[in-house]
Amino acid sequence: MNVIQIMRTSKAARYGLSLALLLGLLSSTPDLLAESQAYYRIGVGDLIQIEVYDEEDLTKETRVLTDGFISFPLLGSVKASGLTVQELEETIRVGLARDYLVNPQVTVFVKEFSNVFVYGEVEEPGAFPIFGKMTVFEAITLAGGFTEIANRSSVKVIREVDGREQTLEADVERLAKRGDTSQDIELQANDRVIVSRSFF
Repeated sequence: MNVIQIMRTSKAARYGLSLALLLGLLSSTPDLLAESQAYYRIGVGDLIQIEVYDEEDLTKETRVLTDGFISFPLLGSVKASGLTVQELEETIRVGLARDYLVNPQVTVFVKEFSNVFVYGEVEEPGAFPIFGKMTVFEAITLAGGFTEIANRSSVKVIREVDGREQTLEADVERLAKRGDTSQDIELQANDRVIVSRSFF
């Protein structure tokens, strides 16, 4: 059985098992969860918890707005979408240290993750929560794998960057057959993965 055939196994079994294992592992290992979040890129719609040590008034829960910004006490609007958790922590820390606090300790935690969306020639199209890092190959696997008529060599990823759509392309056929991991694009929150129909 090759890699493509493996990807065709039922979504219910694969996605349910993968999600259960992931949630079980992360809930039992807080350090692993924190590490996975540190490099996650925050997206529109994410619900995040911001804590500033020993500053109760600066601890708040906020959702990333459609313009990619959050509102934070003292700093006003802060760009969050597209930043990693670590980068947002540093942005807030620097802002508070500049005019308000001495050596503030800032922690950002993602409470609700955004989704990635997989459309087209996959067995089970839909929205899938993005936990930490997720690649095109993983997203297609969660969507049940390719259909028989999928164009595996030209999978498009549509991403919104600063209000404009950007289109990326991945050759998953090359990834599966040759192990070319350069084709396995790392996804960001709200990315759309589109698998077109093959004409051959």
